[in-house]
Amino acid sequence: MNITSWGRLDEAAIIAFEQKIGFPLPEDYRNFLLGNNGAKANRQVFFVKDLNQDVMLDVFFGITHHRSRSLTLGYWLKELGDEIGPTDLLIGSDPGGRFLLYATSGEEKGVYYWDNNHFFAQSSEEEGNTYFVADSFAEFCDSLMDYTPAKL
Repeated sequence: MNITSWGRLDEAAIIAFEQKIGFPLPEDYRNFLLGNNGAKANRQVFFVKDLNQDVMLDVFFGITHHRSRSLTLGYWLKELGDEIGPTDLLIGSDPGGRFLLYATSGEEKGVYYWDNNHFFAQSSEEEGNTYFVADSFAEFCDSLMDYTPAKL
């Protein structure tokens, strides 16, 4: 995984965030936040099978960010929390503003790509616009690949 970390968090910041959202973070994601507090992805892509498409990853949101609150988990929970499940988090985005959604518990647990603005032709209100990517955050990170432009 090729990222530029935003820095470390202390345990107290994670605990305070978990208390605020009302549920514990999965261990793999919790460890990522402790070590990175979010990150800029450096030309990383992930494959979305149901779209048959590589998608560029732009950013992983953190608990805090020194310049922009729109790069924080709490900001997106406040903005779009009523559109996701009670133990879901919007953990990152692509350059077009579509999201990575982490369903942290239940039968549907995993990382999903949420085409919230229906960019892809397959996305619709009737058919859905959320696509499974990985069973866990660690599995998602392991699936990231370096972007290489296609040669003509």
